[in-house]
Amino acid sequence: MKVPTLILGVGGVGSELILKVARMISDEQMKNIRLAILDTDANDINKIRNSGLPVKAIQISSDSTVGEALELDKCAREVWFPVHPLLLPKPLSEGAGQVRAIARLCFNAALRSGDFQPLHDAINELKRLTGGSTKQVMRVIVVGSLAGGTGSGIFLGLGMYLRKLLQSSAIIRGFFLLPEVFESAIEDEGQRNNLRRNAYAALRELDAFLMRSDGVLPDRYSSLRMEFSKPGSYDWEDYQVAPYDFAFLFDGQNLDGSCLPSFESYKEHAANCIYAQSIGSISAKSNSSEDNVILNLVAARGRNRYCGAGSAILEYPYEDVREYIALKWAQNSMSQHWLAADQVVEDKKRAHQRKLDEGYTDAEFDDIQEYIDAVESSENGFQKMIRAQ
Repeated sequence: MKVPTLILGVGGVGSELILKVARMISDEQMKNIRLAILDTDANDINKIRNSGLPVKAIQISSDSTVGEALELDKCAREVWFPVHPLLLPKPLSEGAGQVRAIARLCFNAALRSGDFQPLHDAINELKRLTGGSTKQVMRVIVVGSLAGGTGSGIFLGLGMYLRKLLQSSAIIRGFFLLPEVFESAIEDEGQRNNLRRNAYAALRELDAFLMRSDGVLPDRYSSLRMEFSKPGSYDWEDYQVAPYDFAFLFDGQNLDGSCLPSFESYKEHAANCIYAQSIGSISAKSNSSEDNVILNLVAARGRNRYCGAGSAILEYPYEDVREYIALKWAQNSMSQHWLAADQVVEDKKRAHQRKLDEGYTDAEFDDIQEYIDAVESSENGFQKMIRAQ
């Protein structure tokens, strides 16, 4: 049985990665997979909806401004949102603008408004696939960047929301790009620093809530909370659950210090890793390995939930292989058709030589003309064509 798999992209980069993965998935594989993206930028949402690919697009921002959203969100306004006059007039539908708090504000508003219904529909479709005799937990993969505003602002809340929704019936993994990956695409040092700040804050939060769920958070952080809107309500609650089982982090360098040549190369690499580990032929082994690491997690007190990932592509020399096959075909054609009569002569020569070797001193060489005539007058289509020419 194929594992029911939900793959979610968050933010602009997450949306791009989802589209790349979607193009790798066959029609047969898609029967057990659902794809969706969550974004604040209306322009990126429209690109997804016009792509022609089976990806559900969920816009978590409205046409209101930051200030208008804060008027409806007392907890954000009074507790955690960095209220600033320059942020208040910003339209939410134009994206988070590298500000994580704006994305979280949009996430809460979307929860209150019931905008996650397409996500619930995808989950229910996958749950129906688990109704057979073999029970297998759903795999959920959240994909995005921790450097921008939207991905780093909602990845934690989304992981917790999915955990609360699915309880123990899912294994949730995150695949996240880190700031160094963007350095070939962003030259402005001020923007680079902002990406680093976002990722640093996002990783600190992720680590803290993973420790809280594993029971190893230091006592001085016992008051740690992250409150979200209750779906369809203005009330709030703290999700006391682990956001992710494993987090795969993509940095700019590998263990040898080597880098990929471009930002596009990093996105291709990440998409290949997501596909290979979640959908491709090795995914079953990967899933089995994750199911059996509980003793290691206990031994490490949950501190080994972070992972790296690598991919490789075996490229055949297509042009060389094609030329080789063509030449072999031509060689076989020459041997089998043009030289048919010659082959008869060679066979008769070998038969005559065997008789001589066996001591038949009076062995005569057969008159092979009749055999050649038989070949040339045969019903072989190639021979007929030659005679006609």
